[in-house]
Amino acid sequence: MPAVSRARPGFELGLDLCVFLFLPLLTLFSRGAAPLAAVGGLCAFGLAAPEGLAPWRKLWRPAALFAALLLWGLLSAFWAVDSGRSLVMEARLLGLFAAGLALIAAAPLVAAPERLLAWFCAGLAAAVMLTVIQYATLGALTDRFLRHVFDEPALNQVENGFALLLLPLTVTLVSRRRVVTAVLLAVPTAGVIFLLVGDAARVGFVAGIVGALLIYLQRRWFTRAAAALAALTVLFAPLIFPPLIGIDAIRDRAEHLAKISLWHRLEIWSFVGARIAEHPLLGWGLDSSRAIPGGTAFIPFPSAAPPGLPGVTWLPLHPHNVTLQIWLELGLPGAALFALFIARLWLALGAAPWPRFYAAAVGGSLVSACVVALGSYGLWQEWWIGSEFLTLFLILVMARLAGEPVRKRSWISVSPSLERGAARSRR
Repeated sequence: MPAVSRARPGFELGLDLCVFLFLPLLTLFSRGAAPLAAVGGLCAFGLAAPEGLAPWRKLWRPAALFAALLLWGLLSAFWAVDSGRSLVMEARLLGLFAAGLALIAAAPLVAAPERLLAWFCAGLAAAVMLTVIQYATLGALTDRFLRHVFDEPALNQVENGFALLLLPLTVTLVSRRRVVTAVLLAVPTAGVIFLLVGDAARVGFVAGIVGALLIYLQRRWFTRAAAALAALTVLFAPLIFPPLIGIDAIRDRAEHLAKISLWHRLEIWSFVGARIAEHPLLGWGLDSSRAIPGGTAFIPFPSAAPPGLPGVTWLPLHPHNVTLQIWLELGLPGAALFALFIARLWLALGAAPWPRFYAAAVGGSLVSACVVALGSYGLWQEWWIGSEFLTLFLILVMARLAGEPVRKRSWISVSPSLERGAARSRR
């Protein structure tokens, strides 16, 4: 494909632009992460296409898992509560998974990873500034463009993006002898994570730091243990999370917190556990969470709740726990596939030929992602899936830089062909 080969520099510049826009877009309009991932996937495909089948051969295992999950989701449309919605989500997931695989395939082929890193650092700096402005002005940058009124949880998405990427980025910059840049980016980013509204981002980030330390000390043992624990958590989720509301100490603590979110989570999980028990094998169908019978009924507030709060429902859009959502919608087969997927992620981290510090940082990000997934977003939210694939692409590109010797103090890596041409001209 000579035409595609000639267009490769343009595709790579497209990827540079995507990683630059990634975090600012999460700050201002988080739903834009899904189309951004799709554009990135197209650019990544253009980068990988001239290489033939070689970039794709290593991806057959995750591709097979995605295909099996999509196939089971398609079959579930036959008994889903809302079959039309299941089919629409099936098409969206197909596109997102294809884009994600293309991004993974293209990561080793980026000719100028230093330039891509520079673009991402610029985007991170812009996102931190935009986040502070949005928080201080109550959404003045977006109020005129959005129908709904800005509230502080709208910044949770970008805070989670910061939490997932800060450790790998910091380690990469330090390994490239850019300590000052690392500090200038890490300090304000960590400040945003800890000072703004996202409890999930804070808890996930702290858990990630602890996980990174443990992985640094004993990577192979910890990743194997984490793979087993993650798989068991998925498989036994209906027995772990729904009963928590029945534990007096946990329920009393949740009811007396100023924020009712923890109490609401426990009530949601209890409701979802009962619905899972009704269809434990097949589930209720792909993306059926928002149509579960009884899910829109209102929950009576606990007596300790602050007065004047608006009502909440038993199941608002999704269970806020990916392990329960996979059980609720796709039953035992879906849970088994998801357990296998997350276990393979941990085992792949254990086997990755990365420097010790970088592998630990990536492990911390994976810990953070797992913590967030157990209490925040829906499993099929397109912006979240797109964000995860863009994050993985960045981690894979940064892994190359973290493991390479530093040859020159330039943000721009010159391609090998240009280096050879310059050498010939000097001779």
